Amino acid sequence: MDGKQHGPRRDPQGSDGAYATYFANLEATAAMHFRLANDAPLAVRLRVRDTLMYRYVPYPAHLYAAGTSIRELRGQLDTIIDFMRTSTAFLRREGQQVEPGYGRTCPVRANGRSGFGMIALALLLTDSPRQLKRFTALIALDPCHRTYLADLFVQAFTRTPRIAKTYDDDRHNAAWTGPVLRALALPPAQRSAALAACMNGWCRTMRLWGWAPDPDQRPYPDNLFGDFAFEVALAVCAYDIDDAGFRDHPYYPADLVDHYRANLRRTRDAWRLEGAGAGVPIDAPPPPARADLGTSTRVGLARWLELVCDGDDEAVEGTLDVVGTPTKVKELDALLEAIGTAHALCADLKDDETVVDTLSAMAKARGFDGFAAPDGPPFGPARCTAALRAFAGWAGQRGSTALALDDDWDNWVAVLVRNGYVNEFRRLSAALGIVVREPEQAWSD
Repeated sequence: MDGKQHGPRRDPQGSDGAYATYFANLEATAAMHFRLANDAPLAVRLRVRDTLMYRYVPYPAHLYAAGTSIRELRGQLDTIIDFMRTSTAFLRREGQQVEPGYGRTCPVRANGRSGFGMIALALLLTDSPRQLKRFTALIALDPCHRTYLADLFVQAFTRTPRIAKTYDDDRHNAAWTGPVLRALALPPAQRSAALAACMNGWCRTMRLWGWAPDPDQRPYPDNLFGDFAFEVALAVCAYDIDDAGFRDHPYYPADLVDHYRANLRRTRDAWRLEGAGAGVPIDAPPPPARADLGTSTRVGLARWLELVCDGDDEAVEGTLDVVGTPTKVKELDALLEAIGTAHALCADLKDDETVVDTLSAMAKARGFDGFAAPDGPPFGPARCTAALRAFAGWAGQRGSTALALDDDWDNWVAVLVRNGYVNEFRRLSAALGIVVREPEQAWSD
C-alpha cells in the first residue's frame, strides 16, 4: 500500500505536507510492525495484524482527501481489502488460541466516521461484485458497531439483507445520520432539497468530529480532517437523486458520484430499479425535538441559542458541544458557524446568493415556506439589503422578528426570534456581549 501518488488536494483545508507526513508515518509503522512480528510469538503477530487493520480503516478516505486519482484509489482500496481479508482470516483461525474474541473479528465499524468513509468508498468504487461481497463480510455485525444508515446503504448496493430490528441510539451519530434518513423518507421529488439542507449544515455537524472553520482552532492543528459528506453521496447514488443544488459544496465528493454514475450504476448495479435504494421503507427518526420556550429552564448562552434556534434541541445541544458555555461571546462568527445556516445568517457583504439561500433555509426551518427574495438587478450588497428588508417584513407577518447582529466584520449577520421573546433576547445578548442592531439601520441602503 503506497499513498504517495496524489493530484490536487481535495481537502479544502488540509496541508499537503501534513498528508505526506501521515502517509509516511503509517507506512513506516506498518513496516516496523511486520519486522518485529517476523519471529515473534503468536500473541504478538495477532496484535500486529489487529492493530494495522484498524489503522488502515481511515486510510482510503485520507487518500481521497489528499488528491489520489480515482483510478489509483480503486487499486489501493482493493489492496487494503485483500490485506484485511487475509488478516481477518488469520485472526479468526489462529487467534482463538489466545483470545476467543478474535474469532469474531470484523475490522470495519460503521458507527464512526472513518469506518463509514471506507464503506462509502468501497460501495462507490469497487467494480467487482465478488470483491464488494468480500468487503461487506469485513463490516462489523455487533450492534454497538452498526448504524441503520450504513446497513441501509450496504443493502442498497449489494442486495445483502442487513437491516436489524433495533440499533443503539447514539446522539453524535444521529447528528449526521438523522438528517439523511429524514431526507430519504420524503417523497422522491422532495429529497434533493432536503439533502441540500443537509449539506448546508454539514460543517456545523462535523465540528463534533474534528472539523473547524480554521484548522488552527483544532486542539491538534496537524490532526487532519480527511472526511467528506460520504453519507450524502451514497444517498444520491443509491436513490438516484439530483445533486445539482449542492454539488459545488467543498465537502461533497462530486467526483465519486460522477464516477459511480458513469461506470457502475448501469453495470454493476443495473439490477437496482431507478430510485429504489434498499427497497424497503425508511424508518426515519422523528424531527429534532423542540423545547417549549415558555417553560424552558435554560439560562445564559443556552437560552440565547434556544431563542435563535426556536427551541430546536438538536441544534442547541450540537452548538453547545462545539462552543461550550462561555459567559461572554468573543467570536460571534465562530458561534454563528456552529449554529448553522438553518438558524443564522453570516455572509459576506457582496454575496447576495448566500444571503438569499440562507434566509430561505431559515424560513423553512421554522416551517415558513414561500419566502421569495427580490431578484436582481441590482446584485451584490444592494440585493442583500433588499432581501433582508423583505425577509424582515415577511417574517414579521408570521410572528417572528429578524434581528441584525454586529460582529465587527464585513458580513451580514441576522437571526430570527419569535416576537414574544425579542426583549428577552436583547437582554441576553447584552449580557453575553453581543451587539443587536436595529434592522432599519443595519439594512439601510
